[in-house]
Amino acid sequence: MSYFLATSDLLVGVYETRIKEQNLRKLLEKLNEVYETLRPSICQFFNADRVISALYVAAAVTVAIIAWESKMNVAKRVEIEFLVKLSAQDQISKAIELVGISYETERVGVCIVSKSVEGIEGAKSRLEILLDCKLTPFVDNQDTHILSKLSKIYEIPEQTLKLIQADNMFKALELLLIEKVAISLISR
Repeated sequence: MSYFLATSDLLVGVYETRIKEQNLRKLLEKLNEVYETLRPSICQFFNADRVISALYVAAAVTVAIIAWESKMNVAKRVEIEFLVKLSAQDQISKAIELVGISYETERVGVCIVSKSVEGIEGAKSRLEILLDCKLTPFVDNQDTHILSKLSKIYEIPEQTLKLIQADNMFKALELLLIEKVAISLISR
């Protein structure tokens, strides 16, 4: 597993899993408890089919932390601020609708933020026990059909994607989404 640097002293681990429906229900009912169990690490769940890549997740974490530390946050909890940035939105309800998990979520993404690799690995182990599932490294969404769906969800026209100097549609969309997240800091 590769880890991303969010800030000079924070690492990000990005995983995914398919959770049994009863465990997903348990998770949704006890979300705040799960957050507290993993402290001092920070954790957030997201719909993995609505997120392009692990690098994009790391960028959203970085922007959420910057927003939080500079008092430019939208949410009262850093975990929710992350969802807001991950969705490239500025409304909490829209963010949860766009990238949050629900009972229909098939592929659950998990982002863990900690000061050390050991902190991430420890939180990951505790989550696997709590959720009764295995967390595997996040797989980037490079399938053409999913990319097309993501560009519609995030309102990026195909014409705009063609203007980006990138090797392929995946890289173009990833770059545009990361730019959207970064710009969200100055657009408030």
